[in-house]
Amino acid sequence: MYTMKIKNIVGDNLRRLRQEIGLTQEELASRSGLSQGYINQLEGGKRRYTQKSIELIADALSVSVIEFFRDDGWEELPMVAERPEKYATKSAVTHKKKGHDNKEFLRLLKGLPEHVAEHYLTLLRLESEMWKDS
Repeated sequence: MYTMKIKNIVGDNLRRLRQEIGLTQEELASRSGLSQGYINQLEGGKRRYTQKSIELIADALSVSVIEFFRDDGWEELPMVAERPEKYATKSAVTHKKKGHDNKEFLRLLKGLPEHVAEHYLTLLRLESEMWKDS
């Protein structure tokens, strides 16, 4: 049986950032209002983060939330998304279909459990932030 190891980007970055400023898990827990056990489980990839917990930890470490999602070498990966300018000349039919896709996207998002929807909203915010910077 083949098992794939999942990369713990958020936990690895959390540990690195915490250690860079010389905090113990207990000190970070105290600053963030979370438990030391929760911090330990996040770093070890044994527990999932929530939008609220990531925001509390980011505030406690004085970093942007995006820092938890950075992956070594991510800047070297080719850009897969197309620039929005490419779609400026599309026909009205395409725009109508795009509007339909937006409605479907919102319907699907509303149907997800709250913690999953929050996860996707966090990712969308990060993606939006990255596009603003480019």
